[in-house]
Amino acid sequence: MSYRVSALAVFMFYATVPFSHAADTLQAATPAVVQPTASNQQPEEYNCINCHKEMEDERLKTPVTDWQESAHAQAGVKCADCHGGDPVNVDRAMEPSAGFIGKPKPIDIPKLCAKCHSDAKKMRVHNLRSDQFALYSDSVHGRKALAGDEGAPTCVSCHGKHKILKVKDPNSKVARKNIPDTCGSCHSKKEIFEKRGRKSDQLEKYRKSRHHELFAKGDLLAPTCFDCHGNHGIQPVTTERTQTVCFTCHTRQAEYYKTSKHWDAWQKKGEPVCRHCHSNHDVVRPTPAKFTGDGDNDCSACHDEKSAQYATGKEIQQVVMSAVSAAENAGAALDDFEKSAHGGFEMGDIKDKMDKAKEGIKELHTLTHKMDLDALKKKSEGLMQVSRMVSDAVTKMRAEVKTRWIGLVAACAILIGFMAALWLKSRQVDKARDD
Repeated sequence: MSYRVSALAVFMFYATVPFSHAADTLQAATPAVVQPTASNQQPEEYNCINCHKEMEDERLKTPVTDWQESAHAQAGVKCADCHGGDPVNVDRAMEPSAGFIGKPKPIDIPKLCAKCHSDAKKMRVHNLRSDQFALYSDSVHGRKALAGDEGAPTCVSCHGKHKILKVKDPNSKVARKNIPDTCGSCHSKKEIFEKRGRKSDQLEKYRKSRHHELFAKGDLLAPTCFDCHGNHGIQPVTTERTQTVCFTCHTRQAEYYKTSKHWDAWQKKGEPVCRHCHSNHDVVRPTPAKFTGDGDNDCSACHDEKSAQYATGKEIQQVVMSAVSAAENAGAALDDFEKSAHGGFEMGDIKDKMDKAKEGIKELHTLTHKMDLDALKKKSEGLMQVSRMVSDAVTKMRAEVKTRWIGLVAACAILIGFMAALWLKSRQVDKARDD
């Protein structure tokens, strides 16, 4: 009976207080659950922090000041959790027998971080994934690091050492806006890649790309390094996932490409895929000039100029350019008329047609991935027809303006003649009265 009364009393207590307060009270009443200690609530006898923050040597003081701003401090992860040792016993603070490892070796860092970041229970509290180490171990970076390459990136290379900030923090090294510079901090260093026989111009090329052009303007949805390569599970550029990662965003282009002969060739020979025509890091906005250009990524790089494939590409170029030229001329004529007419015409329908033509041109460029000449001709003819309708409408409005001007001039002439006749008649009347 007493047990039931006690249980009922507990239930009534938690039913009459706010849930969050009840949870806090229950948590405080459960000694077995030890909550992380935040940086501003560190134990008074935590010697690592107390000693290092008072040191005059900035090399030894900075780790503490950096840590105090970190996500680890907020989560209660402190010095000994990574470096080992006894933080409350000065004599055993740096004793190997107390687990002290000091500065971990680069090869040991991924496994050290994985002690927590592979623990699903710990990560669930912070709504974080627990498979980063598994992904990293299978990545280009991880394979090299775990094979003993001390120059290979580890967790701290991207996230920092002591001042590890949350991904959503704009000052974090892995915040979206900082990703190009973070990856570029290694991938732009010749001394790192020359001895590996690899290029170090990825960041330089990316900054010339259409992707970076949009990104630099504040479009944070524009691709950066990890959108194409991944973050923890970075794979070699030769894998199918990496080769076809463009499909993730450019879905329409991928749909057309998969119906083309290029797709069949890629399935059999491994080329061409997106990067063979558009490059990879220095992706620029393509133009119809690619069909007859002589660049490394133009059609002539694969197809001889005397081949049937090159001839088809040249015809595709002409079909596209005909529609583009017609749309550009119609758009220029409409813009010019709108500026000079100063109103007086209902232009909503014409503008709608022009907008449809512009959108159609984008779709026409996308359709080139299908390499279907008949489909392109049909699309081009439709766009040219719309453009002609706009051009004809502008011509009619110009004729109407001319007619209005002629009418206005004629009306003014008649009015002036009438006023002159009236004036002469007035003079005659005045003269007759004087006589």
